[in-house]
Amino acid sequence: ATKRSEHDANYMRKFFATVDAPVVEIEPVEEREPGPSIRFCHCIGVVFCGRQAPGCHDLLCGMADMLRGEEGSKVLGFVGGTRGLFGRQAVELTPDLCHSYAGAGGLELLGRTVDRIKTDEELERAYFACEDLGLTGLVLIGGARTNTDAAYVAEYFRRRRSRTSVVGVPCGIEGNMVNEFVEASVGFDSAAKAMAQLVGSTAIDGSSARKYYYFLRIMDGAMIGGKISSSHLALEVALQTKPNMILLTEEVDEKRMSLRDLVKEVADLVARRAEAGKNFGTVLVAEGLLAGLPEFRNLISELNALPMPSPAQEVLPQLTQWSRAFFESLPDFIQDELLLERQSNASLQLAQLETERLLAALVSEELQRRKSQDTFKGTFSSVCQFLGYQVRCSVPSNFDSDYAYALGATSVVLAAAGMSGYMAVAADLSRPAAQWRVGGVPFTAMLGIAARTLTSTSQPAPAIFPRRVDLDGGAFRAWCEERVACATEEWYQNPGPIQLSGPSASRICATISTRFSYLHELETLHRNLEEIADQCRPGCDPRSVRVATQSLATLNAILKELSGPLDALERPGVAWWCNPC
Repeated sequence: ATKRSEHDANYMRKFFATVDAPVVEIEPVEEREPGPSIRFCHCIGVVFCGRQAPGCHDLLCGMADMLRGEEGSKVLGFVGGTRGLFGRQAVELTPDLCHSYAGAGGLELLGRTVDRIKTDEELERAYFACEDLGLTGLVLIGGARTNTDAAYVAEYFRRRRSRTSVVGVPCGIEGNMVNEFVEASVGFDSAAKAMAQLVGSTAIDGSSARKYYYFLRIMDGAMIGGKISSSHLALEVALQTKPNMILLTEEVDEKRMSLRDLVKEVADLVARRAEAGKNFGTVLVAEGLLAGLPEFRNLISELNALPMPSPAQEVLPQLTQWSRAFFESLPDFIQDELLLERQSNASLQLAQLETERLLAALVSEELQRRKSQDTFKGTFSSVCQFLGYQVRCSVPSNFDSDYAYALGATSVVLAAAGMSGYMAVAADLSRPAAQWRVGGVPFTAMLGIAARTLTSTSQPAPAIFPRRVDLDGGAFRAWCEERVACATEEWYQNPGPIQLSGPSASRICATISTRFSYLHELETLHRNLEEIADQCRPGCDPRSVRVATQSLATLNAILKELSGPLDALERPGVAWWCNPC
């Protein structure tokens, strides 16, 4: 069974009946044995709740193929996301229909709309839709927010004694729906490769013209539940293309950098390159960068509490004196963008903030100031672009096609087996697809409890939080080894379009291949404990018993001192899985 701290488990029980459900592994069999689960007809619905991502159609193929040949069983796809679910707008997904979309990016077959099932009314509408259609399973596909909703939908259905099993699938180009149990989200590998081609081409264009600085803002994870967004996609693209600089939200937040610090760092880079006669370069900017700056974080927090859209004259009187002064110091275009309509989770739309344009303008002002002091003798001309929509529906890579197909098939098996409240997962992703291991992890093992803030009056409900870039992880360490040389030289690389055949077709991105193997370490620990027990059987040397007892007692005391869950680290070249525990 999965384990949580006693405090967390007690709090989780206020929301969920079971908080220690086991991790399960699905093992292949040579020949199906007839049984009740085979004779039972399954009707499994699927809803795309998250944003568009490459590989989603291949996921549907996996679902349809898993029920192929099961007489009376079918997959129903809801047209238009959650709104289609509430309105019972469904189409039967036959294998032939799904395979006609295989290898196509996006969600064209079913589409999506509002991506929430959260309120009591929405939960009730989802319940009655599943009951009316006779669904034995409901698969919700999306990121951290979608799978958080799926956990509460599963619990709501349990309380209503519904026979519909609710299963989640991790999907999203931002790549932050990962944790100790989930190695990757569907679409990340494809989006990173497609984005790298755009960035690589742009960087080489800059080194050819030798007169522009390209500020490229990279679409990434949005701010969810008050947490600062992630920069996985920007980091992976940097590893593949070698720009002169990358501004990561996590690093800026870790260093507590201000906007002025950030501007100075970019201006220093431009000045150093100008001294070498290089008045060009490429700077990658994470989409959520501004939310990592203390002054912007405070301002955004205050703005999120106000109804939007609203005119500035109505907003300013409701801000604190410091935030009001900071807001008024910003360029007009940023002010207007901060007051736009909010996204579906009532948070600021970071994608609407032209961070790259703001940085380019402030860097230009700083360089003009230095030029007036005769400390900068180069030239600076900027070109700003936002990259993201161009890759959300790209052709999926071989990895994402296989991964999505495997998770689609796994989700059907979990739903048909009545494993409600589970997420479909696959392990050993750095190995060939034939060696992957698939199974399910209970949502409750991935839910976290946010710390109570000074202004909060109640403890927030448990949620699956997007995982941020680990600054001690393998991917970021790889960038740190190259960043100094990349800043001064032109190491630009253009990996080209996604390859579906040839020597590079099976290559997966570094972010996935270097991820730390949490469950692999657990499996190793259990194996070592079994070896200790074997060596300390009755009749063994008393010294062995004494050493083992004292060592384990010391280790146990240390573990008891550790409070709260540990964040998973990352280590190159390891894969994970463990038997059901």
